[in-house]
Parts: sequence; structure tokens; C-alpha cells
Amino acid sequence: MRLSLLLLPLLHQLSLCDDATQLCGSLEAQSSCSQCIKQHPDCAWCRDPHSTEQNRCQVRSAFKPDTCNPSYVYSPTTEIRIGPHNMPLGSPGSGKSIVQLEPQQVVLRMKPGDTLTVPYKYLHHKPTGGYEVKDFLVQTSEFKKLGVNLQFFVDCDGKEAEGQQCNTIKEGQKVNFKIKVTVMDCRDGSDIAISVGVYGYTTVSALYITPLCGCECEKPNQQEKNSPLCHQHGNLICGQCVCESTRGGDRCECPLASYGVKNALELEDRCREQPGTPVCSGRGQCRCGQCQCNVQTISGRFCQCDHSSCPTGANGRQCSGNGVCECGTCRCEEGWEREDCSCSTDKGTCTEGGTECSGNGHCECGKCVCDEGFNGAFCGSADEVPTVPTEPEDVEATEEEPVIPSEADEEKVEMAESDDKTSAEAADDLEATESDYSVPEHGNPQEAKSCSAVFVSLIFLTIASAII
Repeated sequence: MRLSLLLLPLLHQLSLCDDATQLCGSLEAQSSCSQCIKQHPDCAWCRDPHSTEQNRCQVRSAFKPDTCNPSYVYSPTTEIRIGPHNMPLGSPGSGKSIVQLEPQQVVLRMKPGDTLTVPYKYLHHKPTGGYEVKDFLVQTSEFKKLGVNLQFFVDCDGKEAEGQQCNTIKEGQKVNFKIKVTVMDCRDGSDIAISVGVYGYTTVSALYITPLCGCECEKPNQQEKNSPLCHQHGNLICGQCVCESTRGGDRCECPLASYGVKNALELEDRCREQPGTPVCSGRGQCRCGQCQCNVQTISGRFCQCDHSSCPTGANGRQCSGNGVCECGTCRCEEGWEREDCSCSTDKGTCTEGGTECSGNGHCECGKCVCDEGFNGAFCGSADEVPTVPTEPEDVEATEEEPVIPSEADEEKVEMAESDDKTSAEAADDLEATESDYSVPEHGNPQEAKSCSAVFVSLIFLTIASAII
């Protein structure tokens, strides 16, 4: 049970990683930089114009330096900034007032799905005029229609709890509260402004949120029009060619009319084994509707065959060195079989005197498997049958005549009994003496031994569970 509890956070984290990988690798994510970063906070875009990556949108940690220059990996950073003119709590405000709410301005830059927590402080002070407020209550302007979600946490008397209110606040009391901000989605891409205040206090704090729904490299002044890298038939945007309507291919090198397709996506689909699957199985580049596999060990129309993924034998060699790997399956040489080509079909090693396994077994992978009752390299030896010991014959008892003791014998018996009695009395005296100095033993010794064994077992299980 304890091991399961320890594994739960790891399994949860693993599931989150799988979600990010799937979202970042989707067709929608590959269409543009802005679509990429909208899918998941961990998605990043490769802006390298010379990248050999088939998928420009991936989990940031998945990019390799040899396929995408690390300096071109773009993933906008979520950040929180306090306004430059923030005034500390309790400092003089405008007129005769003091600052009761801090900070006065917060700026957040966040990707969709990201969450940031903003800490606030409030100092309760009796207003100079008007109604005196006795309870603390956080208030905000409307936000539910802006694509964000807010959660409130208030620390009332040292106990933080989710909510927006504290009852019976005193003069000069400080209240800490937090607002957890989550950008749910991108609406129109514009900045979001929310007012944060406390009931009865007229001044509010401004919370500005900038959803990071686009990429700087997509702005018109960042694009390379009719780029030579796009054969002058497209614009280079965020490292990727966006071709004219009559062209297709990674570099706009494919005239669509020459390939009998209506658009670039239709041409690219010729490099997919199934609709919606990765181009060239994620193992090659699509060149005008045909796959060019990345390495020699990959082949097939859609680069679907991996000639380096066959099972390995006990000797550490693919197909045990007795076959050729074809599309993940071993094609064994003559004389070998099984999935990893590790089993010899030669029965010569099982034959002695012209008979396979001496007629007492069968040959399997060059070795005899003996029938029951036989052993040896060629099953030529019979198992020894254990001998069963015979019961000793009963000897008829013979009656013996009773022996009548003599007077001398009776005297010897009396002397022996006297000696035994003396020894017993001495032993009793010794035992009584020892009992005066020994610690009395409570309980059955066998029971004490069993309890010790149980205790040791409990210790072992405790240590084992902690180690595991």
C-alpha cells in the first residue's frame, strides 16, 4: 500500500508527460508556431530554417541539438512582474490616506494552460468617513468571460483557506490573500485587465494578463518574403516555408499541378500510412509526396520498416547472428529457427549410433530432451530406481523365568536409593538458593521466542517497505 502511494505521484506525472507529447505532436500543432504553443504549456517550436526535424512542434526537452539549433527553440516564458511604482503597505498615499493594498499593479505573461499565484497584502484601517466595515471581503471586476479563471485563498488568523472573506476584522490587522490565475484559452489575443480590491476600500489594484497566444516571429516585420529557401514561392515564417497556393513541399519545391493534387496537404498525405498519422512514420522526410527515410536501417514506402528493431539473442546479437532483420522480424538462415533465430534445427548433435536421443527423447535446438525415466546427453541412461528397505521380521518373545533377588542384592538396592535421595535433596537445596538471586521469568519461554520472531518480522517488513 505504501509503495502504491509512493508511485501515484510518479504515475500522475508520467500521464501528464504523455498528454503533452500527444498534443505537441498533433497535426494542428505542426501547422504554425502560434498553434503549437496553444496546445500545451510544455510545447515548443523549432525556428531553425535548416532544421531536419519532421515535427517542428514538440515537447521542449525532446529537441536534439543535431536536428534543431537550441538557440532557435522558441517557447515563450511565463512570468509575473510587479509594477515599477508599487508602494509598500502602510506608506502615505494620496491626501491623508495610507496604502492599504499591496501590490497596486501586477503584470502576468502566460501561455494557455499555465497557472500563476499572485500574493496580496491588506492593512485594515478605519475610514475617515462613511460606513465602517467589520468584515474582510475580496472583490474583483468581471473575469469569467475573458478566458481566465481565478481562485481565491485568504489567511484568516494564520489559517489559509480557499475563499474571499474573513469575519470580524480589527483595526490595524493585516490580512494576506492570494489569487491563483489560470489562462484557460485564447479569445482574441488581446491583453486582459482585472480590478482587485477589498470591500469598503476605494482604491483597487490592477491585474494585467497578457495571454501568450502567438509568436513574435509571426509578425509581418519578422517574416522573410519570397525567401530563397522557399524557392521564391513562399514566405519564411518562424523557420518554416508558407508556400503559395500552387506550391507544396517543405521548401515550396513541388508544383501541385505536376502531381495531380489540389493543395499542399493532399500532397503531404501521400507520405502518411494512415490519415492523421505522422509523415513518413516520423522516420523520414516527405519530398513531393514521397518519403525519404532518415537512415539506412529504415525502409518502406512510409519508412514503416525498422531493420534495427529485431529481437536480440543471448549472445547480444540481433537475430542471434543467425539471420537478417527485415521490418522488425528476423528472417533466419537455413538451419535456425525461433523468433530470434537462436534454435538450431541440426539433429546431428543429438544422434549417437544412428539413433536420435537413443530413442528415449527428442532433439530440441541441438540438445536432447529426455523422456521420463531417462537422462544423459543422449538419454542413454535409465534413472536409478531407489531400493525400499524391508521390514525386520518379528521375533517371538520368549518368556523368562523370574529372577529372585538375593539378600545381598536387596542391600545394594537400598544403598542406591539412599544415595539418590541424598542427591535429590542437595539439588533441591541448590535450586532454592539460586532462586533467591535469579530474576523471575514471566510467561512461557516458547511464547517469548514466538513473540521475538514476530517482532523481528515486523522490523524486517517495516525496513523493506521503507526501502521499497
